[in-house]
Amino acid sequence: SQDVTIGYSALRISLPVFVAVENGYFEEQGLNVNLERFDTAQPLMQALVAGTVDVAGYTALPITYNSMLRSGKDLYFVTAMMEDQQHLISYFLVKSDASEDTSVVDFRGKKIGVLPTIAYQKWLEVILKENGLSLDDVEVVPLAPTLQPSALASGQVDALFTNDPAATTAIQQNIARKISDEALVPKYLGDPFIFGSFNIEKSYADTNPEITQKVTIAMDKAAKFVNENPTQAKEAMKKYLHESQQEYVQFYPDAS
Repeated sequence: SQDVTIGYSALRISLPVFVAVENGYFEEQGLNVNLERFDTAQPLMQALVAGTVDVAGYTALPITYNSMLRSGKDLYFVTAMMEDQQHLISYFLVKSDASEDTSVVDFRGKKIGVLPTIAYQKWLEVILKENGLSLDDVEVVPLAPTLQPSALASGQVDALFTNDPAATTAIQQNIARKISDEALVPKYLGDPFIFGSFNIEKSYADTNPEITQKVTIAMDKAAKFVNENPTQAKEAMKKYLHESQQEYVQFYPDAS
């Protein structure tokens, strides 16, 4: 078998990676995969362009393009996670007891907790702009995913702009609710929205075409499984989460 290290972000957007491992798709291809965990996608992408991992996903596109630009590294794109109105990824969350007519406009001068990545800052900027505000009108507070629900509950922040597992955990623990049933990122940036990708560093791929092909076949198979078996796909993520988050995977939106 051939060895390959795959970096992953411990977020719901990495669902196909978990499915590929749990369903044995890498093994089928004769690959011995060593998984390397990253709490969020920004350090994951930094590791990929630095060459400490050769294959990695999933990472939101602003992070990917920013890293490619800064490092001068070329990456191949293998599968993408899509966000549309039927497949929510990013949530704008307010406290569960916030008044029903609370809207984005009401966060002028308030603190908004975000995933500590360039992607969430850029997307928040667009959402604010579409609602007559700018980043200067709010205080953006980068927060590690595991800290987000408690930060909202304690009043450290007034809202969260984030994804899973933090978002569904906060909702199911009755700490938070969505400000709107609409998927705001696709609403303002195009629907369907190409949210993030699974990538292979180009020089590694060019030197290891056989491994690259095998990884691609496994990931394509995983993407197909996620689309066709959404409930089972979510279950595949359980063991990769913190214990406090595991019971909520069934409540995740379906992925595309």
